[in-house]
Amino acid sequence: MIQAATLIGGVAGIALSNYLLLEPGKAMAFALFCLLLVWIVFDGMPAARGVWASRQRRNEASALFWRRIGTKLVGLAALLGAVVIACSVFPFFTQSLAVQWFIGAGHTTIPISIVLAGATILYVAVTDLVAEEPDDYLHQVGRAVLMQDFREEDVLFALRLLTIKCFFLVLMFSSGIAALSDLADKPAWLLPPFSAAWFEGLLRLVFLLDVILAAGGYIATFKLFGWHVRATETTALGWLVCLICYEPFFPAISSAFVPYGAGPGWESVIQEGSVVYFVWSVATLSCAIIYVWATIAFGPRFSNLTHRGIITSGPYRFIKHPAYVSKNISWWLFATPSFIASGLAEGLARAGMLAIVSLIYLLRARAEERMLSRDPAYRQYAETVAAHGLLAMAKRRLAPTAPRV
Repeated sequence: MIQAATLIGGVAGIALSNYLLLEPGKAMAFALFCLLLVWIVFDGMPAARGVWASRQRRNEASALFWRRIGTKLVGLAALLGAVVIACSVFPFFTQSLAVQWFIGAGHTTIPISIVLAGATILYVAVTDLVAEEPDDYLHQVGRAVLMQDFREEDVLFALRLLTIKCFFLVLMFSSGIAALSDLADKPAWLLPPFSAAWFEGLLRLVFLLDVILAAGGYIATFKLFGWHVRATETTALGWLVCLICYEPFFPAISSAFVPYGAGPGWESVIQEGSVVYFVWSVATLSCAIIYVWATIAFGPRFSNLTHRGIITSGPYRFIKHPAYVSKNISWWLFATPSFIASGLAEGLARAGMLAIVSLIYLLRARAEERMLSRDPAYRQYAETVAAHGLLAMAKRRLAPTAPRV
C-alpha cells in the first residue's frame, strides 16, 4: 500500500506542478508537499493511532513536562541556528539552487514559517507525551546548550543527523529544481516516441521522481509516525564512500581521476532506430526504473548514512542492494558503446575508470551492511535473501541435477 501511495504522491506532485505552471522552486516544494501529505495519510496516521493506543500517559508533574519541552525547543533552535550558519557560510550551500530559492522566496514564506513554528511546538509536545523514552537526543542537545549535564553520544548523534539532513536535503532539493527546469524546457511526452530524445526524456523523468522521493525522505524523519532515524553511520570509511558519490565531491574526483564519460557518444556504435538501439535503450531505462523502485520501497524512510528500519519489500525481496546494482548496470550499458568507439587502449582505460566507480559502490554497500548488521532484523533479512533471493534462485536453476539411477 505505501509503495503505491509513494508512487502516486510523487507522480501527482510532478503532474500537478506542471499543470499549474509553477516555477521550478515552487514546483519542487509543491511536489514534496503532495508526497508528505500522501505519506501521512496512508502510513503516518495509522502508525500514530497505534502509538496513542499502545502508550500509557506518564504520571509526571505538568511543570516537569513543560520544562522538558522547553529544553527540547532550545535544542531544536540551536540545531536550526547551526543550519542557518552553515547555509550562510559554506559555498556548497550559498551557491545551491535550494538556498537561493528559499532566500528569494523568503518574503512570501513568512506566514508559512509562522504556521510551521506553531506546528513544530505542538509536534514536539505531542511526541514527547506519547514517547516511551522522552529523554531523547533533542532533549540532550537542549541540556548541552543550557550548560547542564548531558549525554555526549546523543549530542554527537544529533550533529551527525543534522549534517546528513542538511547536506542531502539541499542537494536533492537543488537537483529537483534543476530537473524540473529541464523538464519544462524539454517535456518527454512531447518528443517523438522511441527516439533518442524520448528515451533521454524518460530517464530525466525517472531521475526527477527519484530526487523528489529522496528529498521527501530527508524531511519526513518524524518520530511520531515511526519514521525517525534509529542510528547513523559512525565510521570515516562509511561517510567517505557515501559522500564521494555526490556533488561537490564526485565531479571534482571524476574530472581529475575517473573521466570515463569523456568520449564519443554511443550513437557512433549503435544506430538510432535499429533493433539493437531499441533493446539497449529499453534495458538502460529498465535499470533506471528498478533504481527508482528501490527508492519507492523506502517510502518516507529513505536516507543515506542512517538506519530507519529494515526494508524487505519491493526489489529488496530479491537482492540486498537493488539500487546500487541497477544504477551501475545502467551506467555500464550507457557507457559500453562509447568504450568500443574509443578504440582498444582508450576504451579499456575508460572501462577501468568506471570499474573504480563500481568498486566505490561495492565498498559503500559493505559499509551499509556493517552498520545495519547491528540490528538482528537486518541479519535475519540478509539470511533470507541469501537463501531465497535472486542469486539463490539462479544457483538452484543452474545447479546440475543428480542423474536418476
